[in-house]
Amino acid sequence: MKIDNGRRAQLEIAGVFSGVAGVQGNRVSFLPNRSTARPESVKGGMLGGQPVRLTTTKDPSGPFYTARFEVIE
Repeated sequence: MKIDNGRRAQLEIAGVFSGVAGVQGNRVSFLPNRSTARPESVKGGMLGGQPVRLTTTKDPSGPFYTARFEVIE
C-alpha cells in the first residue's frame, strides 16, 4: 500500500491566506490566517507562483479548509 502525503507549496489567497499549504493531487489544504474575505467566497489565488481557480469548502473533521484547484494558463 502506497500512502501519498502530498507536498507543500506557497499559497496566496487575497484576504484569506498567505503562507505554505499542503497539496495533494488537485486539492490544497490551509488554515485561514487573514480575515478580510470569507474563504468560500474567493474564487482564485496563486499556488506555487501559478494562478489557480479555487473551489473552497470547510473540512468537516477540523478547522482546515480544502480547495480543489485548477491551474489557469
